[in-house]
This record gives sequence, C-alpha cells and structure tokens, in this order.
Amino acid sequence: MKHAKSLGGFYTYMRSARHGTRKGTVVVNADRIKALDELGFDWEIKNASFKDRIEDLKAFKAKHGHVRVTVKQDKSLSTFCSNMRSALRTGTMIEDRIKLLGELGFTWGTRASYSKNT
Repeated sequence: MKHAKSLGGFYTYMRSARHGTRKGTVVVNADRIKALDELGFDWEIKNASFKDRIEDLKAFKAKHGHVRVTVKQDKSLSTFCSNMRSALRTGTMIEDRIKLLGELGFTWGTRASYSKNT
C-alpha cells in the first residue's frame, strides 16, 4: 500500500508540474516528458465534475440507502462530501449545488450528528 501511495503522489506531482498547476513546482524538462511518454504515462489531470460526483452519490445512496459516505466506504467520495461541507461553511457554494445535494438527503453536519440522524 505504501508503494501505491507514493506512486500516486508521483503521478499527481508530475502532472501538475508539467501543466504548471502546482505553485513552486519545477516544470518537467523535455527529456523526462519524453521518457514518461515512452512508458505510456497518462498526462491528463482527472478531476471529476460536480455532475459526476452527484451521480456517484446517487449510486451510493441506491446501494446504502443514505449519502453519509465514510472514508472507509469510498475515500474519494468522502473527500468530495467533506469539500462540499467546507464550501457551504465558507460561503463559496452556489445555491443550485446546495439544492441538488439537499434533494439527495446530504448531511451538512459533522460526523457526530450522523449518529443522531440514524
């Protein structure tokens, strides 16, 4: 597992370095790009759209009957949920997204409030 995490970190670092999306990152030189291309490196930065994540939440709800996603169940989706809560707290979430998540039964509270709602 440790190797997978470090390899994933390498992929993320290389992608963001080449695309210039990471502050303070040295741009990847042409020789390294060529070597990684020859290995079939996938340079595309994959960020799921909000719409994709809503579909993921719908599938999760169909399977589990709720949208209280834990890290153990789905780390990526749990992180998305956490980011949505943070966006609401900081006032950076748009009303349409609040409404869509609310319609799914999204829990805006903390983990402690989950046990009160079940």
